[in-house]
Amino acid sequence: MNKFYLFLLLLFFLIFSQIYLVKKEFIIVGNKIREVVNTMTNSITSQINLITNVKKEIEYLKKENKILNQKLAKCYEVQAICKNLREFKFLNLPSLYFVKAISYASLPNFSEIYVSYPKKISIPRGLVYNNFAAGIVVKNFGDYSLAYLNQNPKVSYTVMIGEEEVPGIFYGGEMKIKYIQKFAKIKVGDIVKTSGLDKVFYKGALVGKVVKIENKKLYKEAIIKPYYNKLTPSFFYVVEGRE
Repeated sequence: MNKFYLFLLLLFFLIFSQIYLVKKEFIIVGNKIREVVNTMTNSITSQINLITNVKKEIEYLKKENKILNQKLAKCYEVQAICKNLREFKFLNLPSLYFVKAISYASLPNFSEIYVSYPKKISIPRGLVYNNFAAGIVVKNFGDYSLAYLNQNPKVSYTVMIGEEEVPGIFYGGEMKIKYIQKFAKIKVGDIVKTSGLDKVFYKGALVGKVVKIENKKLYKEAIIKPYYNKLTPSFFYVVEGRE
């Protein structure tokens, strides 16, 4: 009987020991699983945060790239302006307003343009390029104005011819000076300049050179080769303060 109880006691001890060992192994395995799960969770969280940060960085870089592209476009625009300005001469004269050509006004007429002149106009104002008379500004539309280049038949202003400053009126389109006194001493090769007496230009802007003289009944007429004869305008001065 004692042996039987001893056997039962031993059997119980063995069973209890196995249960403890199994439980312990379960705990160890459980802890390992928990560690693995925590590690994976932390890794996934880190990856998600990384992806989120990368997305934010990409969006930021996209915005920065857009801003830089806009700035680059402005740089190209300024570069183009500076390239054109290399041929543009500064005139140290009073009452000149710097403008740039905006667009043609009435295609296919290349002699009518809009310029960045923002002031009201009561009489035509002279348009000057490198001290060359280029045309006239005739009408304002707020921030810009309409201008006619010398090639336009609507252009006219007073001029003086040669060293004796013989007066006449220049007419665009024809490139002709009319109403020259019959006995005035002019010749082919004479330099034509603005007189400034019509308050459109200042005195002395270069208009052109006489290439032909025609005798009429009452007057002479002179055909000139203009100094400014471009149809791709860029920058000008508008003559102010002549009213």
